[in-house]
Amino acid sequence: MHAEPWSGYLFLDTETGGLDPARHSLLTLGLVVGGPEGVRHSLEILLRHETYDVTGGGMAVNRIDLAKHHAAALAPDAALAVLDVFLEQHFPHRCRPITLVGHNVGFDRDFLKAWLEACGRTFEPRFGHRLVDTHGIAAALRDAGRLPLEELGSSALFAHFGIEVPEEQRHTALGDALATFELYRRLVALAGGAV
Repeated sequence: MHAEPWSGYLFLDTETGGLDPARHSLLTLGLVVGGPEGVRHSLEILLRHETYDVTGGGMAVNRIDLAKHHAAALAPDAALAVLDVFLEQHFPHRCRPITLVGHNVGFDRDFLKAWLEACGRTFEPRFGHRLVDTHGIAAALRDAGRLPLEELGSSALFAHFGIEVPEEQRHTALGDALATFELYRRLVALAGGAV
């Protein structure tokens, strides 16, 4: 008996204060669950820190106003509680680790892992060590002659597949997680899978 397609997949995107998960603040988590039929549930969690370690470049990309963010964000205990409820609702079988899916998802995984550990949690075994990266899938399809693109950044891929992200949602964790979910669906279809 096979598991439902995508049943262990959590589509993840993050917005951060910089590029170094050991130093820079994780600001938001965008979480999406679904399957070939489409998105079933999504959630964005804003994370509060007592002090924020951010770079000018990081903040220019994510366009987060830290004062507004801080006022709306959840303290670590509350954020963990919300995350736990979401995960328990959508991944109730703890015997199977959750597989993270995203575009260059190793970056997002590293920030999530660092934040969890700073909160006294472990990353594994709740989350698995295996990842599904839409950049890697796109590269394989390009190399097989199925995807006529040289540039495989998320913007180029979204444009190629006609995935529209409203300007106010682009480079938000949830907006990018939703768009990456749709990108994965399109890549699976291009590879010959049923969507």
